[in-house]
Amino acid sequence: MKRIRDIVSSRTEVYTIQRTDSVRRAAQEMTRRNVRAISVLDGDRLVGILSEWDIMTKVVAEGRDPETTRVEEVMTPDPMTATPEATYAECLVTMLANDFQHLVVVTPEGRVLGTVSLGDLLSLDKKERDEALEFYERFFQVY
Repeated sequence: MKRIRDIVSSRTEVYTIQRTDSVRRAAQEMTRRNVRAISVLDGDRLVGILSEWDIMTKVVAEGRDPETTRVEEVMTPDPMTATPEATYAECLVTMLANDFQHLVVVTPEGRVLGTVSLGDLLSLDKKERDEALEFYERFFQVY
């Protein structure tokens, strides 16, 4: 079974923002990077995650100014995390059981390696199932 390191190891950059950044700056960074969530740091320590949902429900819907609202005011604090050794199935179960779509991957020492999305995990799950199906199709063709 594939591990989360198989997803994050292929990425060349880790996308983060600081907790004191404005929501506008965070949204610009997320748009530039084409991501729907971004890890929030205090220095180099993970303190939260900011998602499009957070921005929509806690900033836009409430009429807050994204220029003056700081990320730490609307982020999801202390997000659940996964280690690179976690399987994609473990992460998928965690995300579905807790109703969120992004999981921060951190080393045992706490260094952020990246973020995986529900879409990343479902794509990996489909790929693994397709590979198994192809194997069984070839196996039964031989017999």
